Amino acid sequence: MPSKVLVYEYFSGGGFPEGKLPDCLVVEALGILWALLADFQKWDAVRTITVLDPRFEDRIPGLNRETLPADEVVRVSPGKHDAAFLSLLDRCDAALVVAPETGGILSRLSSQVESAGIPLLGSSASATSIAGDKEICHRIFCSANLPAVETCIAGFDSVEQKAEEKGFPLVFKPPDGMGSEGVCLVADPADIPEALARIRLASSSCDRILLQPFIDGIHTSVSLLVAGGDCVPLSLNRQLVQPGLPFEYQGSEVPFSHEKARYAIDLACLTVDQIQGLNGYVGVDMIVTDESVRLVEINPRLTTSYIGLRQVSRLNLAKMIFIACTRGSLPDKVPLTGRVVVMKDDPDSWGFKKVD
Repeated sequence: MPSKVLVYEYFSGGGFPEGKLPDCLVVEALGILWALLADFQKWDAVRTITVLDPRFEDRIPGLNRETLPADEVVRVSPGKHDAAFLSLLDRCDAALVVAPETGGILSRLSSQVESAGIPLLGSSASATSIAGDKEICHRIFCSANLPAVETCIAGFDSVEQKAEEKGFPLVFKPPDGMGSEGVCLVADPADIPEALARIRLASSSCDRILLQPFIDGIHTSVSLLVAGGDCVPLSLNRQLVQPGLPFEYQGSEVPFSHEKARYAIDLACLTVDQIQGLNGYVGVDMIVTDESVRLVEINPRLTTSYIGLRQVSRLNLAKMIFIACTRGSLPDKVPLTGRVVVMKDDPDSWGFKKVD
């Protein structure tokens, strides 16, 4: 069994450029990092090492380099994260990476883990590259005859014409990204300039825009544990999303009870079957209405729902991810007890306890 695991969260690990940090990003990044480290510590079968940008210290009172539940915390300055990440791979026996798909960041880091010759506790670089592109995902959904939100692709120079052809309201979004970054509700043509500006800000390298009809439904996600082409569903979650210009992701309800829950979970399992190399924790986003369930995208990485799921799971999820990715073994099921609502910017909702 690998003895040392690198748990690397991109933003808190120095990936955010120098300058002012957005409060919501800081808290969400630290929440995911803390939750993973706490679960590995509770399992107590491996040692963990992580990286922390000093700008993130005590942004959540009491959470800093001394109190993070890791065996070793390496301090790294912004802009030095790539070198730190590569050097730590040489010291570790496995790595779990949480990073945005934007600009291929998650795929690149996953590829570096693979090149280091150590187990990647997550989806392969190739699977991440495919799942992280919403346009490619939509084509895969359609090829497999899976119910998906209708999607049209446009360039920046043709988006106004395409939008007029499709009719309003529409949802504009970049082809990559995470956490509703750059996703905008466009009610009429007057909203287009602001939507394009937000998409450019969220994904500066993108030259495509996805246009989708606005569906007034419940935003949900299915959390799955995946290994070797098999999967075990963990939960259906309600995503607390406020549509607007832009959309705002606020948190999640875990688990979420709905009459279409069984169908949504089965659909999620069919969906991950379409991409080889998905492993570990995977999320599938959907929109549920009284009439239908429509696929939106695949998240080939840990999502904020993990913070809630770990509070209701009767099994240690970090342990389950580790075993799934290193041994290809899955539990028969993951029993859940209770329900939690996790707000991404509220540590009190995570089960976080300040260490004095």
